[in-house]
Amino acid sequence: MNRSAYVGLGLLMCMTSLPVFARATPITLHTASSESFPAYIDGREDARKGILLVHDWFGVSPFYTAAAERLAKDGYRVVAVDLYGGRSATTHEEAGKLLGSLRNDLAQREIDAALEWLSDNKRTIAVMGFSMGAKHALAAALRDHAVRATVLWYGETINDAEQLKHLAGPVLSIVGSRDGTSAAENSAAFSKAADAAGLGAEVFIYPGADHAFAQPLFNQGRTFDPVAADVAWRLSENFLERRLR
Repeated sequence: MNRSAYVGLGLLMCMTSLPVFARATPITLHTASSESFPAYIDGREDARKGILLVHDWFGVSPFYTAAAERLAKDGYRVVAVDLYGGRSATTHEEAGKLLGSLRNDLAQREIDAALEWLSDNKRTIAVMGFSMGAKHALAAALRDHAVRATVLWYGETINDAEQLKHLAGPVLSIVGSRDGTSAAENSAAFSKAADAAGLGAEVFIYPGADHAFAQPLFNQGRTFDPVAADVAWRLSENFLERRLR
């Protein structure tokens, strides 16, 4: 199947699929301040390893649901937060409005509550964020020493060694070489800061890939790269398997 066929298939899935999980269970969680928010759980309840997912700026999309279900099939207990309170987007305009309405303080409380819920049964925990969600995932890992590994797909990093010293485990950062003019420079700065912090972060720059290369909704599918997405998944699954032992 050639690239154009892959893109067409990805767009067809987005247009014909509602952003609803096929297997996961919707639940309502509560922050420490008693604020309710939606999330989805998947995977074995008795799993000894758990992963918290944070979505990109589109919210709960077919890509996000597939990510949760893939990790659940890998044997993890998965909690996928919905920071938009049940709303989602299919266009950049809609996503921009949702992102503009997002309260970072509330998002922090929701993610912390989801992490606390996931940490039940003394699971070994990782966080994984995509684009917008990568920033929130990394911030959560900095706040919570129960997080043993962090996976960031094409998201913001922190390139300060003193801050990164607060992480309790390593980080995998995956970006595309065309993700802005400074993708390579930022990745190098993050890697250097992580080394100085003693983290030994793993950084991968996929050649020729754009921002959000795994999300068919981004740029109406023009920059969707299924090969890069497959590589990113293989890297992420290998990283999580090694780092959550």
